[in-house]
This record gives sequence, C-alpha cells and structure tokens, in this order.
Amino acid sequence: MDRRRLIITAGALLSIATVVAAAVIAARDGSTSPTVAGPAGTTTSTVAPVGRPGATGVGDPYFPDAGNGGYEVDHYVLDLTWEPTRQHLDGVTTVSAVATAPLASFSLDLIGLDVRAVEVDGDPARWERRDHHELVVTPARPLPEEATFTTVVRYEGTPAPIAGPAPLEPGFMTDGREVYVASEPNGAATFFPSNDHPTDKASYEIRVTVPEALDVASNGLLRETTSGDGGTETWVFEATDPMATYLVQVVVGNLRFEELTGPAGLPIRNAYDADLGEGAGAAFRRQAEMIDFFDDLFGPYPFAAYGVVVVDEALGFALETQTLALFGSDALAEPIVAHELAHQWFGDHVSLGSWRDIWLNEGFATYAQWLWAEHRGEGTVDEIALASARTPGLDVPPGDPGADRLFHTTVYVRGALTLHVLRHELGDDAFFELLRTWVDRYGGASATSADFEALAGEVGRRDLSGLFDAWLRAPGVPTLADWL
Repeated sequence: MDRRRLIITAGALLSIATVVAAAVIAARDGSTSPTVAGPAGTTTSTVAPVGRPGATGVGDPYFPDAGNGGYEVDHYVLDLTWEPTRQHLDGVTTVSAVATAPLASFSLDLIGLDVRAVEVDGDPARWERRDHHELVVTPARPLPEEATFTTVVRYEGTPAPIAGPAPLEPGFMTDGREVYVASEPNGAATFFPSNDHPTDKASYEIRVTVPEALDVASNGLLRETTSGDGGTETWVFEATDPMATYLVQVVVGNLRFEELTGPAGLPIRNAYDADLGEGAGAAFRRQAEMIDFFDDLFGPYPFAAYGVVVVDEALGFALETQTLALFGSDALAEPIVAHELAHQWFGDHVSLGSWRDIWLNEGFATYAQWLWAEHRGEGTVDEIALASARTPGLDVPPGDPGADRLFHTTVYVRGALTLHVLRHELGDDAFFELLRTWVDRYGGASATSADFEALAGEVGRRDLSGLFDAWLRAPGVPTLADWL
C-alpha cells in the first residue's frame, strides 16, 4: 500500500500526529439539506413528516460536508466482523443520539459500503445514499427536539481509504489480512456510519470479530474476548471518554501485547506486530516518565488508559488515535513518542472546533516535544526554537494553511514557535497556567483558535492580538529573535 511520508524533522524526527478536529459551526441546528429524492429502504409509517431535514454537513470551512446537523451523538456501538480471506467487513453500528432540532430526516456519513437495513428506535426507516458519502435516514416517525433516539445501520463491503489533504489517504487500511485505520481528517466514514467531525464526540463500545488466529487492538480498555462459531473470536473494548470519530482505532493482525503501569496506576498497554523484533518497544520505554512530566505541565492525563500499536509497515507517520496511538515501523523514535502522547491532551481531549485550526493540535504537540527534549538534556527550548525557525516553508500562515496543506511543516513548527513567543510574552507561570486552563476548560469538548486567543488574553490580562496576527496569520514569518 502506498502511504504518505510526512515525518517532519526539527532537530529530530517529528510525528505528523494526525488528528483532525472540526468546526464549531452552528450547522448542528438542523438547517435544511436537499430534499430526499425517494425511498431506498422501507418504512411502516404513513405519518406526514414534521420538522425538517438535518444538515448534511457542519459547515467546516475546509470540509463543509463533514459531519451532520440536527443531532448530537452520545454513544456508538461498533459491531464489526472482518473476514480476511474475502477482505470483507460486516458491520452493525448503533448510534445513540439526541435531536437538537425537530427532524423529519437526518444524515450519517458513510462511504463506499453497502447498506442492508436501517432502523430508528426499533422501526424500519427509509434511507437513501447521496453524494457518495451521505446516508440520509427518514425515521418512521419524526423526531421532536430533545428526543433521544437510537439508529441501527447494517452494512457490508470492502472498506477502502479515500483521497485526503495531499498526500493523505484517510480511512480503513488493509493488506488483505491485517487491518489498521488512520482516519484524520474525515476517514472514519469508510468503516462505520457516523457524525464524522470532531465537534461531535461520543463514547464507544467496539466489538470486533475475527478468525481466532488473529488479534485485535482498539481504543479504551479490553473488556472481554469470547469464542464464536466457525473458529472466530470477538474482542470487546470500551472507550468511555468522549472521542472524535477520526480518533477511533481498530488493528487486526498477529500482535504481541505488553502491559505496563504508569503514574497513579494508569494502565499502559502496547501492541506490536509479532513480526517486529523485541527492539520495537525500545522507543516507548519512557512512556510513564513522559506521562508524569506532561501531567505536571498540562494537568492530569485525561483518559482511562494509554498505549501504542506498532504495525509492520513503513507508514511515514504516526497518528494520535485516542488512548492507542498508531505507529509505523519507521516512526520508532522518542521525539515522535512524546509528540503523539502530548496529543492526548491537545487534539484528543481538547479537540478542534474547525480543521482550519489544526495548529492547536500540531503546534501544541510539537512544543510539548521540545519541552521533553529540554527535560532530557538535549538543548533548551530557546535553542530548539531558534534552530527550528530556520526551517523552510514557514512563510505559510499556520492559522489558516488551507485544506490542501493541513499537515504542512508550518502548522507544526511555526505553530510551536507561536507558543514559544507567547511564553516569552506572558512568562512561565502565566503561560503554563494558560495551558492547564485550556485543558481544564475545553477538555472533553472542542474549541477554536479564537477560543485560545481569548483565553490567552484573559490569563495574560492584555491584548495579544498583535502577537497572534504576526505568528498565525501574517504571510511572512516574523524574525524570532525580535520577539524573544
């Protein structure tokens, strides 16, 4: 499989940590979408629709069709059966949600898979596929505002990744037998129907049935494994903390598991492709120390577990999938480990309100990586920042790099330089108070660059618009020495 090579170096290998967060756009109010052309499923109701169609996108400035309006998801149950010999996925996804507007119909994001049936609150629902990525559902009875409702979608097919911001291929990846997912920014819809935008986070139960010779790793904690018919085994995971869809991870393969304990008894569970040697785990030996270090700087680690999964493929990147970061075999370097771990606070716990604000993920994780390097005696952050400021390509403004440059070098490096300049402006006490307040105030939810800039002004008790204009939005990169 061709994969992107987007590892960035700033004195050391830097992870591309994916993620992708979303728009705090009011499109969740259920604004009108195009009228459904006709039934593609069945219904038992003759009640005339009341309400309106939910929006078929949240209006993200970079990915306007991502996500959907009119409801918010509380919980997903993914029941996935992978048959490697046929490269076939059978799926049953249950979506528990709350209507935020009266709904005659609503949409889920789903790409390239065949829908067999849809039910809403136990009744068959009409459904239609639209624009290659929308599953438009018309329930037997309209849904009033604030109604809780449950949608069950049965589907099947051979999932495949989609084109993404160059050179990405977000979504479900398989070589025929082994599986992993790298869904940033909008690839979760390649393997389960969802509200595929970081502004709608939910808890998950993930059930994966595979031939008993294979192993499974996924988000959260493993609750149980059960044997089934035909030599299969079902692995059941629970991820109880709110999670964006693009951060869902499912890995199927021959895996070697490692269980460790982090600060305050935090479970750390790592999984390595069995074909990789014992040396694959060397880069992760300081995980507990890193968590302890970041705890002091950013606040307590936000989830019930942490760990990584390493696949036997040179991916050219790592991805901060929540509680189980994905690494390729070519990304086993301590700076990348620190980068992906920092994303658990910045990108996973506090998610993007808009993909335009990707610097809030990558700039923050890059700066955390610099902090860890200083802690390890590899130079001061001032020295690292001054060296990194010479990186080519920083003339692109990180505050609005463009959808096709979502993972441009400037998002990482100039984003981190913005934080370093802000630290010098505020002083260490106020700067780290700002980071902890950011995590505390917006953790479990989504936020935008405007939110961060406002909070920085609040904590610093001064107007910082000139700093943010120069470092996030100006087309030419400022001279760092002039700001230190």
